[in-house]
Amino acid sequence: GDREHVCDLTIEPVLPLDEGEYRCQVSGGDGVPAIASPPAALSVNSEPGQPYIVQAWEEDMVEVQEGEEVELECQSQGGRPPAEIQWWDGEGRRIVSDVTEQVKRMEDRKTFKTVSTLKFRPTAGQQVKCSAHNDAFPAGKVSNTLTIRFKGQPTVEVKNMENGESVKIFCNNEQISGDMKFKWFINDVEIFGETRNVLEVQQFSKSYDKSKVKCSVKDKNGEDEVLRVVKLVHKPTRVTDPKVLPRILKEISRIPKVSSNRSKKKTRNDVNNKKKTMFTCIMDGEKAAEPEYVWIDGKLRNMKPDEAVDASDQKTKYKCKVIPKGIMKINGMSTDLKAITKTIKEFSKTIIELTSSLDDT
Repeated sequence: GDREHVCDLTIEPVLPLDEGEYRCQVSGGDGVPAIASPPAALSVNSEPGQPYIVQAWEEDMVEVQEGEEVELECQSQGGRPPAEIQWWDGEGRRIVSDVTEQVKRMEDRKTFKTVSTLKFRPTAGQQVKCSAHNDAFPAGKVSNTLTIRFKGQPTVEVKNMENGESVKIFCNNEQISGDMKFKWFINDVEIFGETRNVLEVQQFSKSYDKSKVKCSVKDKNGEDEVLRVVKLVHKPTRVTDPKVLPRILKEISRIPKVSSNRSKKKTRNDVNNKKKTMFTCIMDGEKAAEPEYVWIDGKLRNMKPDEAVDASDQKTKYKCKVIPKGIMKINGMSTDLKAITKTIKEFSKTIIELTSSLDDT
């Protein structure tokens, strides 16, 4: 056949040690010199090894004094061409200030080791990582993240919250003495009147996205010691298409029929009391100021902002409007009404006592 006098050489897997020149040779027989092919050069590129920060070898956190200059070292071995190392902060921004790089040949003399040194003054809770790539493997690899913390200061915690969500943040989880006075700050502005161990954040909104809540207490030297820092991050609500649900008419109450010899004209209230129909509205995520879809008589209907809805229970027509987060607002109104009722009761009790005193005199 066509490949009767063909000899192939397969190298699998290809390693850096396989780099060099290759020839194929054919024996010429008795008295005839061997015939060799022209040389074929094989060059082997290698992907850089996983980069790592030397200071994060045992633990992914280091403590430094505030204002201190920090020196970090990142290494990557086995790359050919030599790896290029880059530094990044926790927000994905490249760090380019005061970076030096050295390249050395490995023992196999085929691949390289790259060492990059970064000198900088970090901010509290700053995160740092390094990446390594070369021209042959541009995708590269990324090291583990190193968190830098100032001595005597807590790590910044991240709390993801949705619009309208509430949360309680405790300053100190350890045993509290009665004379401990706490201070609370939001974006370094003190919240006056908040001196308890807990701060309740109510009705969180997107306007407070990336705000930092900080708590401190006086230490034994009379200085404020920061015990906890929490970063509030807005978490958007997932926007999903409305699902068509089966029509359900739930009867809440029914007034029993009362026999009477006199004929009684039915009023509007009588019709309303006989049967109540529950309408379910579906919000189209946080992007809509008003619901975009409502159930009306078992059908899903598009709804424009500020539009009133015509509904019917087959006997009486209604005009209604859906309020986003209505349950939350009603609960808030209920709480306010309870407080007002309590105040009125106390005021009435005081008036009764005063009236009784006047009657006795």
